[in-house]
Amino acid sequence: MIRFGIVGAGVIAHTFAKDIKLVEGAVLVAIASRNINKANDFREEYNLDLAFGSYEEMALSNSIDAVYIATPHNFHKDQSILFMNNSKHVLCEKPISVNSVELEEMIKNAKKNKVLLMEAMWTRYLPSFQKVKEVVESNVLGKFKKAYLELGWSLINDYSVDKRLLNMDLAGGSILDIGVYPIACFRYINKQDISKFNASASFHNTGVDTECIIDLEFNDGSRAKLKSSIKETLMKDAIFEFDNGKIIMNRFHSSESIYINGEHFNLPFKGLGFVHEIESFVDTINKGLLEDPIMTYSESRDIMKIMDMARNEIGLKYPFE
Repeated sequence: MIRFGIVGAGVIAHTFAKDIKLVEGAVLVAIASRNINKANDFREEYNLDLAFGSYEEMALSNSIDAVYIATPHNFHKDQSILFMNNSKHVLCEKPISVNSVELEEMIKNAKKNKVLLMEAMWTRYLPSFQKVKEVVESNVLGKFKKAYLELGWSLINDYSVDKRLLNMDLAGGSILDIGVYPIACFRYINKQDISKFNASASFHNTGVDTECIIDLEFNDGSRAKLKSSIKETLMKDAIFEFDNGKIIMNRFHSSESIYINGEHFNLPFKGLGFVHEIESFVDTINKGLLEDPIMTYSESRDIMKIMDMARNEIGLKYPFE
């Protein structure tokens, strides 16, 4: 039985706490927050054994084997390393870090401590994405031609500028929070080398990007457009076109419905969607492996590299970098 603690008691931590109940071989026993009252409330809500008022205290505990890091991404590197240095396996919410330099430091520490470090890219584990991956790799649709993926929410109207999403010091903006979805989803389907890269963006007066558009072209002439936004709701279906047809994914980042050349597949996920990635994480630990077969280090590196390239292109650098 893998005993989990959660780092951070925000909204996404509640999703994890609900879904881990559906995973065999895993149990949530602890919560840590910088606010002990918030931690205690979380502990009572989910009937946990332990609540900690500091991350360091939980890292030293012998009552947990692994943690789910649910804090803002600018804290991911230091918190992951803290727990890995205390022999805890780490499932870190996406994006796993702010940039590639941070990611390499995290991977180095995971290898040194011989623990599992995995990016919690929950969408890749969904039955819909496994089906799409299977069809693409079968080559029944032939050569890939183009793709369009967009995702966005209207979040900045009446949104306080001191909150994380608009805060440069907290790595705010659309690309890391939302752009990671279309990037990660597309690269799961297509791994071709990029021959041309272009990114454009709009910005808030705090300096964060409110929208980012990435255009990719590959050596064979195929291409993709990936768009993220925190200023408008973008919920169009993802479209992948091939020589012999197309794949449409309804609400691709949380898809339970896909069309392959017009044939409909209903592929519901378990719980709120996190069950599949937690199951894979637990299974990887139980097998004694130090990389998850779906979210390997190379996968996280590829996603992070594209986000780095986009931020370099649009001139978005955070003060702490």
